[in-house]
Amino acid sequence: MKKIGILGGTFNPIHNTHIEMAKAALSSQDLSEVWMMPAKIPPNKLGMAITEDFHRYNMVKLALENADNIYPSDFEILRDGISYTSDTLIELRKYYQNVEFYLIIGGDSVLYLEDWHKPQDIFDNAVILYVSRVGDASRKCKHHIQNVLKTTFKNVRMQEIPFEITSVSSTEIRRLIAEGIEDSKQLNINEQVMDYILKNGLYKEN
Repeated sequence: MKKIGILGGTFNPIHNTHIEMAKAALSSQDLSEVWMMPAKIPPNKLGMAITEDFHRYNMVKLALENADNIYPSDFEILRDGISYTSDTLIELRKYYQNVEFYLIIGGDSVLYLEDWHKPQDIFDNAVILYVSRVGDASRKCKHHIQNVLKTTFKNVRMQEIPFEITSVSSTEIRRLIAEGIEDSKQLNINEQVMDYILKNGLYKEN
């Protein structure tokens, strides 16, 4: 059975750490490929002004042009409504019945996964791979999985991907661009993505 990782998010903008997370999942879990899937309407950002979905998807495509076995996916972009992960996984299983899906999330998300939309549907339809900061954050994730998630829900399949997150966040990148920083290396983003941001005047008013 094919094993495919799903790394979703706003990707506003996508940065190199997102791609390194996908690579870590590929290598540690022997996945066939990873799909990076921008959300059309991120449920955790309802009511907030975010960059148009086509811009975010175009930046993901540019960032992945030379990546091996990591591909952009417009699956959520093409769906109407809020991009709930539970709904996405159910729809994916309908289209790809001989695939085992692995949902890739950050360790911070583990600590409130029970508050996501229909978490049982998420557990039923994917193995969850989480990337946590080493040390205390990793211990907090393990404690939460054992004492909250596994005692509240069924079929909880979760595995940690060792990975050290050191880069700035997308929020910080947007702030730096608004302040006039245009060095892709300093911002930890792909050079083509930086060119796209400048060409389209993104983040100048954030």
